[in-house]
Amino acid sequence: MERADHLYGGLTEVACRLCGACVRVRKHSARHTNVQWSSAAVAACAEFKGRESASIPTCLSLRDSIEEAVRAGRVRVPDG
Repeated sequence: MERADHLYGGLTEVACRLCGACVRVRKHSARHTNVQWSSAAVAACAEFKGRESASIPTCLSLRDSIEEAVRAGRVRVPDG
């Protein structure tokens, strides 16, 4: 159970405003974000389409969507 909580606990689904790709997100701090991509999200991502996703450091549209979710209070940033 401890491993499952570490892997999945505190994750919030966030959809990209651009393409609708849905990922699971957890903030560890203001600067550290854990993003879990599903194969469906990679396939839907407008920035990853037709490219090797491992070679792309980030999806800027999704990053903006996550930052918006934080500002709106949908994704919590822990104190500390």
